[in-house]
Amino acid sequence: MLKTTNGGTNWTAIRNGPYGTGSSYFAVHFINKNTGWISGTGQKIWKTTNGGDSLVQLFIADIINSIFFKDAMTGLVCGDGGFLQRTTNGGYNWYTPNINLNFIGYTFYKFSTINNQYCWLVGSSGPVYRSTDFGSNWDSVGFIPEHFNALYSIKFTNINTGWCGGGGVGQGRLFKTTNSGYTWVRQLNLTIPGYIGDIYFNNDSIGWATGSNGMVLYTTNGGLTFVNQISTETPKSFELHQNYPNPFNPVTKINFALPKQGFVTLKIYDITGREMQTLVSEVKQAGYYTVDFNGASLSSGVYFYKIQAGDFLSVKRMVLVK
Repeated sequence: MLKTTNGGTNWTAIRNGPYGTGSSYFAVHFINKNTGWISGTGQKIWKTTNGGDSLVQLFIADIINSIFFKDAMTGLVCGDGGFLQRTTNGGYNWYTPNINLNFIGYTFYKFSTINNQYCWLVGSSGPVYRSTDFGSNWDSVGFIPEHFNALYSIKFTNINTGWCGGGGVGQGRLFKTTNSGYTWVRQLNLTIPGYIGDIYFNNDSIGWATGSNGMVLYTTNGGLTFVNQISTETPKSFELHQNYPNPFNPVTKINFALPKQGFVTLKIYDITGREMQTLVSEVKQAGYYTVDFNGASLSSGVYFYKIQAGDFLSVKRMVLVK
């Protein structure tokens, strides 16, 4: 367990080893700089009320993957084997809330909460549960439409809009809901080797997804497109590559290179010159980037994509065939 008081420049060990003798810690949640809970394996939760200077050990069964407290008293934990518990006295006692798992031991990795009232939980093989009373009662509201090895992440920005991700057969996948989890649509058909491990959205438009193989994805349009920096090596010149595949239906990749930091726009236009979609509009560091463009909402035809970065401007043609 490590703590920082200067934004991560320096870290102090609260608990440290020796190697092989301690637990693995998967979950941490603090409601302020002093009061928080830490857990993982070893059937225990640690609680602190003084920023980690001292820890109280609270025993609880099973492996815990996620913790969330709405205040000093009321909290939730979830984990392996369909494990879901709630406390109303700061973690000293726990009970199983009202949830019907149909006798299936799903693995739960993450909570997502809104306004300390609405909660969502997704199981390892696809079921989605929602609570409207901060975890006292849970309803089965939906199901992720494709088979998954595991669903590792879920994030809602309001009571209707949320995303989830995990590891599928051969690749990771992202899904989005706009009706509070009742139905889910696969966000992109891009190939994500491995899995999506975590998702965070600042609002309904700007978000990040991280996963295996050091992958970091970034979107500014709610996940219609994600930008991935594939290399931090500095290119010798500006480049805009031909999309591939081309023709495409409905997803294609657009790669570009930036030799220096600057404000970048990447936009899609139809054959008449009308702007159809903005894929990038922000400051980017030097490096190599790839964007997955999804033309599912567009008609078949010829389109153009244009990049502008400082004095550099380049336009290329692509064909959408449905």
